[in-house]
Amino acid sequence: MPERQNDPSINNSERLWRRVHPSQIDWTVNPPRVRKAAFNTRDGLSISIASETTIEILTRDYPEHSVVEFEAGFARSLGCTIERDPTPEDPAHALVFGPKSRGQLNQTQLKNLRDAATLKLYKWPIQETPPSTSSESESY
Repeated sequence: MPERQNDPSINNSERLWRRVHPSQIDWTVNPPRVRKAAFNTRDGLSISIASETTIEILTRDYPEHSVVEFEAGFARSLGCTIERDPTPEDPAHALVFGPKSRGQLNQTQLKNLRDAATLKLYKWPIQETPPSTSSESESY
């Protein structure tokens, strides 16, 4: 596997956004807090460069997802590398790599990114209305 190189065009002060599924947020605390699992991936951590996109574009096909934010310099201070990985759907896409195989983040990096990440946009999970439990019968 080739050695990963930090992309110098991504400034340390650049804000990085990550979409998170409602199940990756702890809704029992106030304010809601992203779970460490939101940063645990099989490969590099998928993010978007905030100055090159909008939240509307980032969540366009993911209306139930929230967005968390952290700075590129903070990820680098944890030993991560950041590389651009543009896609047709997201030209601002990049990957944050940790030291583990395939670029996974280690447990310390996961915890520190979780602690530093702020919810930029959060959407309460959609809950279905429970079926009515009343047993009203019609009388004729």
